[in-house]
Amino acid sequence: YYFLADQKYITVRHSRGEILIDETLKELEEEFGDRFLRIHRNALLAPQFLEGLEVNSAGQTFVRFKGIAEKLLVSRRHLSHLREKIQTL
Repeated sequence: YYFLADQKYITVRHSRGEILIDETLKELEEEFGDRFLRIHRNALLAPQFLEGLEVNSAGQTFVRFKGIAEKLLVSRRHLSHLREKIQTL
């Protein structure tokens, strides 16, 4: 579903749970850049699991995933690129 950076580890969220790995998001983006989109300085997501976007009362945008309850924050910097990509899905 996604890669999420926290300190020096990356959480890899997948269909059966999650694991921690010791890589950087930059390395993962270089390796899997054709299959993941950056949505924040600390997050990459797999677009095939993207269900939609939602905006909270504070104006922050989050992605919703198919099959899991977690939501990830989308930075303003990456929002327009994500919206462009959603149009092609």
